[in-house]
Amino acid sequence: MASNMGIPEKKTDTLLYIIIVCCIIAFPVIVLAGYTLEMTADKNGNIQAFEAIGSIGEYMVPGNLDKAFQVVISGNGMTRNACVFGLFGSMIAIMYRLVGNGKRYHRRGVEHGSARWGNRQEKEIIADTTRAGFYNNVICASDVFLVLDRKVREQNEAAEEAKSKKKKTKGKPKNSKPSNLTGTEISIKDVTSASREAEKIKPMLNLNMIILGGSGTGKSRFFVKPNLLQCNTSFVVTDPSGELVESCGKMLQKHGYEIRVFNLNDMKHSSNYNPFHYLKDSTGEVNSNNVIKMINVFMTNTKVEGMSGGDQFWDDATRLLLSSLCFLLIETGTEEEQNFAGVLDLIHKAKVIEGKEEEKSELDLMFDKRKEAAPKALSVQYYEEFKQAAGKTMQSILISTTTKLQYFKLENVHNLTFMDNISLETMGDKKVALFIVIPSTDTTYNFLAAMMYTQLFDTLYDRAINFYHGRLPVHVRFICDEFANVGKIPDFEKVLATCRKFEISAQVILQNLSQLKRMYEKSWEELPGNCDTLIYLGGKDQFTNEYLSKELGKETIDQLSINQTKGKQGSSSYNNAIMGRELATIDELTTMDNNNCIVMVRGLYPFFTNKFNLSEHPRYAELGEGWKPDAEKGETASDNPYVYYLDRYVDTQPETEFIDFSEFIDTGDTESADTIRLRFVTADDNGAEIEQTESIMSDIPAEIQKLLEHCTGLYNVA
Repeated sequence: MASNMGIPEKKTDTLLYIIIVCCIIAFPVIVLAGYTLEMTADKNGNIQAFEAIGSIGEYMVPGNLDKAFQVVISGNGMTRNACVFGLFGSMIAIMYRLVGNGKRYHRRGVEHGSARWGNRQEKEIIADTTRAGFYNNVICASDVFLVLDRKVREQNEAAEEAKSKKKKTKGKPKNSKPSNLTGTEISIKDVTSASREAEKIKPMLNLNMIILGGSGTGKSRFFVKPNLLQCNTSFVVTDPSGELVESCGKMLQKHGYEIRVFNLNDMKHSSNYNPFHYLKDSTGEVNSNNVIKMINVFMTNTKVEGMSGGDQFWDDATRLLLSSLCFLLIETGTEEEQNFAGVLDLIHKAKVIEGKEEEKSELDLMFDKRKEAAPKALSVQYYEEFKQAAGKTMQSILISTTTKLQYFKLENVHNLTFMDNISLETMGDKKVALFIVIPSTDTTYNFLAAMMYTQLFDTLYDRAINFYHGRLPVHVRFICDEFANVGKIPDFEKVLATCRKFEISAQVILQNLSQLKRMYEKSWEELPGNCDTLIYLGGKDQFTNEYLSKELGKETIDQLSINQTKGKQGSSSYNNAIMGRELATIDELTTMDNNNCIVMVRGLYPFFTNKFNLSEHPRYAELGEGWKPDAEKGETASDNPYVYYLDRYVDTQPETEFIDFSEFIDTGDTESADTIRLRFVTADDNGAEIEQTESIMSDIPAEIQKLLEHCTGLYNVA
């Protein structure tokens, strides 16, 4: 039996066992033969061959074994010598097989590599192959499934076995899989002995996956949509442009799902998400680590491209100020004030005038009051560290922080984040489908998606541990399409390593591994390492194909060489050579047919198979794209009953205040650089706009100026 790890079994082991068994059987025979010779010898001890042969039936019987061994113990000659001969001969035979021929580790047929493509029996190890168990699978390819719940599989197998014992009934079974659906339909009893041995380790597989496919390879059609049609878990789906929720939303509702949409493409049609709502753990207490993590995710994913990464001072100072303000809101603010817009309002209360640093701002007075009430409060500690900066430096930090937070003064972002009704903590309580709609090209606001993903994992972990004592009642699958556009999630490799035991899994969908390497430059290799499944749909990325070719390994092949000599006395010669070859070379991966895919599952040989045909799924007609208008009835595409139309979740229109950094004014002061002018736009009681302009600082550091220019470019305000 071939080993799953590609190392061939020792070919001498079987023969060695045969030799040991033969020695055990032969040993008493040899002892009895010695006893027979001794009993038939003459008085001088000479062997009487003919008499010994004639007495075999009398002495060489199992009943004389005890007498023979008594003779051995007494030290008599021939019987003792026969016993010693038998033991010595057995030891020689066994030792010869162990070390004598030098072929114990021979790798005949796999000298250069043991890679091969997986077979049908190996596919059945990891899937629910029962007729009723199709929806208990995660779809990887046309005939490669991963079992979702092994307890359900065991129940299905028991039911199949019980059904097989009954008299076969006519007609098609009610629970049979549709005939047009590709995949296996054989009983688990048909699995080979090799598969049964391998099955012992398969319950430890996680459902984390890396899906790689270039543009046009069908990542959504061949993987995302088929798995949404399974309706077997809660889903958190990254949905570029909102196409997935429109196509699959109605179908999911039909099967009992609650649909939630976090829409960064059209914020008016989105549920509300307030990151401050998820800073508390299941006990209701604010976790300070959650606060720091929220700020770090925000800072990491709002970093301006091209800004110098060598000087960490401004980022660290901004984190320090943000931490103090967030903790102050949490400690003293109302629930309505606890949001990022509230943080920005606090910054507006800060004021530093060069040469008059001793004058206290409104914000300073608030922290003084907090210090009197709780001297060791985290907000006070962080703010005192911030106040150690010099006046001009403090001005720069305030501008840097204000610039970072300008997103939350925009009306649409403010409306999206000032409260929370998306209820991330309930994702594992019941079947919920959360679609995170992100723009296909604009990544300006994707930091909100990164924050949501981070808090989702933390919230679900906490709920599984402290509320459900270990596991969520409903498995939650993160289907992260266009993962490179989501933003960087801190410690994501650790999340993948631990999420299995909480009934959480993540399917990371990328165009190539280069995207992953660019996002997680120091830890990118850990992400595929923590995913037990890798699916390759095709692509031309050189780095990705080199990586996959190496991962697939080498196979050992026979190469036939033919040498021909032409002429009147032409000759030819044939030569067979054993050599290694990549199971799939880089050029073969690059030119792979668009209908094919490769599925690599830990512990098994890789599978080269076809992509799943979406139109053959039994629920395909329930998708928006599966419906066709009836021209005779006058139907058009707009009459599609299976399309999920986004509702308007946000109707609140709070008062807004915008700050414009677009104008840089030359003051004519030879000792200073540009002065930045802020334009405040508010509304009076009648709704008329009121414009106020204020110059706040000079000598702007280059790092802060880059931030301001970036801010201007984002909003394109005049």
